[in-house]
Amino acid sequence: MIIKSLKLKNYRNYDLLDLNLDANTNILYGDNAQGKTNVLEALYLSGTTKSHRKTKDKDLIRLGYDEAHIETVIDRHGIEYQIDLHLKRNSPKGIAVNKIPIRKAVELFGIVHFVFFSPEDLNIIKEGPGGRRRFIDLELSQLDKVYLSNLSNYNRIINQRTSLLKEIVHQKKLMETFDIWDMQVVEYGTK
Repeated sequence: MIIKSLKLKNYRNYDLLDLNLDANTNILYGDNAQGKTNVLEALYLSGTTKSHRKTKDKDLIRLGYDEAHIETVIDRHGIEYQIDLHLKRNSPKGIAVNKIPIRKAVELFGIVHFVFFSPEDLNIIKEGPGGRRRFIDLELSQLDKVYLSNLSNYNRIINQRTSLLKEIVHQKKLMETFDIWDMQVVEYGTK
């Protein structure tokens, strides 16, 4: 995969940025707080629809504006893809691949593969296994749509099972359904 270009409009500290990248090596350099990490964040966002900084979309929009735009062009195995993200302050982001809107971020996975390390990622080592699991899950989800689907189903079932545990206090009869939820947890957890 080769990232060919990145265009930003009203993204973080950028009014406009039109960056053509070399197929080999690119070095971003400059003083602190000039936007180097913002460029990397925009690239990561275009491949995952999430910021590595765990911020809300409205925080990515330049101050004083209601929307931002990110356009990334990549070449994967000789096929060019244009990924467009429209971030709006008061509504969900819009995503399009080759000018065709997509409904779910999962449709974007598999086109690009990004692994992003930042100083904050030292917490993966320092903190508990939950952070490491989230990191691995995100990276594997980019590589394998089946894994992403199984992970999504697993998380949904865990949430529903947790809700059931809370409701059992009020409705004892719900205990009869617990085995079904456990079987599904095992099924998707194994996958």
